[in-house]
Amino acid sequence: MLSKKKENKSPAFQFYARDFLADINVQLMTMEERGIYITLLAYAWIEKGIPSDTSKLKRLCGNPDDFDSAIQNVLNCFQEHDGKYYNPRMESVRSEQLDRKQKMSDAGKKGAEKRWNNGVAIQKPLAKHNSATATATATAKIPYTDIQGLYNKKLGKVLPSINTLTNKRKSLIRSIWKDNPNIEFFDTLYGKVSKIPFLTGDNDRGWKADFDFVHKMDKVVKIMEGGYVGIGTKKEDNVFKRPEDIVYVCPKHPKYEERKGDRNLFAFCGIKDCRERMVNRDAENFEKLVQEALAG
Repeated sequence: MLSKKKENKSPAFQFYARDFLADINVQLMTMEERGIYITLLAYAWIEKGIPSDTSKLKRLCGNPDDFDSAIQNVLNCFQEHDGKYYNPRMESVRSEQLDRKQKMSDAGKKGAEKRWNNGVAIQKPLAKHNSATATATATAKIPYTDIQGLYNKKLGKVLPSINTLTNKRKSLIRSIWKDNPNIEFFDTLYGKVSKIPFLTGDNDRGWKADFDFVHKMDKVVKIMEGGYVGIGTKKEDNVFKRPEDIVYVCPKHPKYEERKGDRNLFAFCGIKDCRERMVNRDAENFEKLVQEALAG
């Protein structure tokens, strides 16, 4: 079923648990449907999309008995284009990864151009050292002060600025520099942070990231790949809502069929002969959810 040649070189994509559980489409799925969804996400990452033929999707998922019914909810998380289904969030992550790889490649080429001038090395290659000496030599070239100044300049107005580069902070910078030995990477990183409301205080707790948070390697990867975009803002507070605070209504009977709490207790309207799927009344895309429910 899988193609023999894989153009996608990245073997994995990040799975953000909070985003997954907060997705209204996931909330409306049964546990079996969630299993089908995750399985198809894995195939979609490897194959850059999944077939639009549901019979093929059924075989990919092990031919479950009630697949024809279950797949309808799952496909709410995909969009069809040119004969294949794509998950919009996944393709956004894929694009971020490719963009990051391209920027790193471009930065490497710029570094090579600085070292060479018309085919002649500007500086002699470093002599061979033992591991301790080589590490010390590479570390000595890290522009800690410039990175500190760049951080304060780009983020000092939205996040706490720093006055001291402690050993811990230098260690965080070294970890990033090891894989991205250019200050342009830090400039890109800070630019992304400044545009993410969740990291700059626009969340239900008023929490803000700081220098130490931004420079942790796992956080750097998540920031560069767009992991914090669109979550936790005051406008999109479904991420922080408790299940018992969410109000679900029937698209056909919004004034008469209203329930509060976890959707797993009542996924469908209880009015006789209705059985429409309940939708989140407070969601920003409420009108869209209603139209999709009535059309489906």
